[in-house]
Amino acid sequence: MAKSAEVIVVGSGIAGSSTAFHLASHKVGVTLVEKRFPAGGPSGRSSALLHLFYLEPELSQLAARGIDILRNMPELTGYPSDYREVGMLTVGGAAAVADYTAAATRIRDEEQGDISLLSLSEYEELAPGLTKDGIEVACWEPHSGYADPASATTALAKRAGELGAVWRMNTRMRRVILDGQRAVGIETVDGEKLYADAVVMAAGPWTRPLLLDIGVDLPLSVERHIIAVLDAPGAARQVLPFCWCDDVYMNYGRPEGENLVLFGTWSGGGMGLRNSEAPEADSITDPDYYKENCDAQESASILPFVAPRLPSITDLGVRRGYAGLYDMSPDDLPVIGHVPGISDLYVIAGSSGHGFKLGPAVGEAMAQLVETGTSPLIARFSPERIMSS
Repeated sequence: MAKSAEVIVVGSGIAGSSTAFHLASHKVGVTLVEKRFPAGGPSGRSSALLHLFYLEPELSQLAARGIDILRNMPELTGYPSDYREVGMLTVGGAAAVADYTAAATRIRDEEQGDISLLSLSEYEELAPGLTKDGIEVACWEPHSGYADPASATTALAKRAGELGAVWRMNTRMRRVILDGQRAVGIETVDGEKLYADAVVMAAGPWTRPLLLDIGVDLPLSVERHIIAVLDAPGAARQVLPFCWCDDVYMNYGRPEGENLVLFGTWSGGGMGLRNSEAPEADSITDPDYYKENCDAQESASILPFVAPRLPSITDLGVRRGYAGLYDMSPDDLPVIGHVPGISDLYVIAGSSGHGFKLGPAVGEAMAQLVETGTSPLIARFSPERIMSS
């Protein structure tokens, strides 16, 4: 049984590519297996908002490290992530004041990044085009923003290859190969067997069905989420100067360069309780077959959630939007770590819409876990918590 690599990483989204990059950086032999190409799945269709603000301390810590990697991508990899430091403004209503205040204070005190609580007058000065209806708390991150998800993911994957990782693009996995209760490799749909000392499953929405084959059932679901694309020729930063998340009117958005504005609806997962009034996402049974684009009418369905906060949005043209997949865990938190009951098998899944900003740091932490057997930053997200519930 000749080994193909020390570690096989399945999936070259942002987390899988980062895992391969960090392992290769430590001179670990890696094979990166991908059914399409880097960022060919959910990572490439992410809205790519970058922010520190989370109620879960570990999410903030991963976000802080992930953003740091994205910001320094040219120095780390030699390739750009197209990081745009436009700032991030997160707002909530009366019920959110205590939790938001505590989270912002914790992030600031732990020196994870620059975040401040704004008074309503400071909010109005920063965001003159947005209403203040229902807002009781506002958190401002001047150095956050967004990146280009395809560029960032490809940068990590390409640099991993330059450091010795073997790329296996357009290679679809069929199953994990077990020797007793130990993962020893994978088999492709063409019947090729690749052997390694460890396997990292970073296959996003495809993770659950691939692991079911070996009797591992992660209780994950898959949702389709749409992004509206709005025309603002030469004025995107005037319409929306920064990245934005609104827990009152349940929307999020950001400028895209100088000519477009992106918006989606916000259900609240990962920052506390879900907003029950937010539109329910479509459930997807087969991630290979879903509607990747949305017409102008479907894009326009998001506008009623945004217009009360940003009245000028009704003057913008509505383009065809796009849709991406979220692999959701029962508690809206990532599922990262060793797969219980099977040695040398690891998983990165259940990103629940947080995946892009966390991914660079998740990959770094996963590389540490594979190499050393421990990684405190991701211990909170062990698969055991949802498999035993």
